[in-house]
Amino acid sequence: MAIYMINGGVGKHIAFTALIDKLAEKGEVQMMTAYPDVFRHHPKVKASYSHEEPGLYDRVPRDTDIIFREPYYSPFVFAKTHLLYEWAKLLGIEYEGELPQWHSCKKWYREAKEVIKKIPKKKFILVQFGGGQSPYDVNQPRVFIPQGQRRAYPLNMAQDFINQFTKAHPDIAVVNYSMVNEEYSHLGGCCVLNTAYWLYPELLKASMGFVGIDSSLQHMAAGVGVSGVVIWGATGPEQFGYPIHGNISNTTNHHMRPLCARFGDNKNADGSMWVDRDILSTAVPVDKLMEVTDAMLDMKLNKEEAKGIAEDDCDCDNDCGEDCKCKGA
Repeated sequence: MAIYMINGGVGKHIAFTALIDKLAEKGEVQMMTAYPDVFRHHPKVKASYSHEEPGLYDRVPRDTDIIFREPYYSPFVFAKTHLLYEWAKLLGIEYEGELPQWHSCKKWYREAKEVIKKIPKKKFILVQFGGGQSPYDVNQPRVFIPQGQRRAYPLNMAQDFINQFTKAHPDIAVVNYSMVNEEYSHLGGCCVLNTAYWLYPELLKASMGFVGIDSSLQHMAAGVGVSGVVIWGATGPEQFGYPIHGNISNTTNHHMRPLCARFGDNKNADGSMWVDRDILSTAVPVDKLMEVTDAMLDMKLNKEEAKGIAEDDCDCDNDCGEDCKCKGA
């Protein structure tokens, strides 16, 4: 029996689901994470535990293998391969371009339908211009400024995009995937739903797509097969992205800051000096972002109507907790 442990944010957890089918071929898959709901209803995950679950280790058999492999401490730091490729190698499996998988349940489906009623228009897109905050920190009495500024889209440019978008598409609402204590939640012309992160994949299914940065929303969208536009800055799609999306960038020099530069050494792995690039100099121009977004919408409207939310295979009708019926627990 094995329990796979993960650290990091929601997006990283969702990305990991792309590896579960291959891991299941090796044996039973259980998860121990900060975000157990990501794996709660996956048909090939027997159990999903929270790191903070009381008495967890008293319940786990002593012969259980606790498997922790951190891709950020691998050749991935040289920014030449995809996160999932290196993660798979560490776990002894092969990554062949599989996409993440998001599985919901009837309860989440019903809750998402109620949330959608709060959106002022029938058609809508989702946007995410800043990230880095845990959804569990939403009630912190402070304004959260994204930690990943090199990934964020400048606030003034985000507002300009929303202004242009709502003028060009008055029949499409803009749903802001931001939490209420984030600076990006104050963007005008869009609505902030302030709902649980695990409902957003259902909202994505009903949407006309999304526009976002390298953060959790793009992983969620890949997990439910919904295409959108991803704005890349200091990171690139070859590291964290998926071909299902329209990946747009204003630079060809993507790379994540090497770990050696994070821990006090101001040099890259090759010995060159690390220089933080100005976010404004690498940001995708608003008119270019509008052009790519319009192309996405044309494709959706002309070829593949918005999917609409649909119930998943999970038969769970309870509170989606540890006694979730779809796990047979």
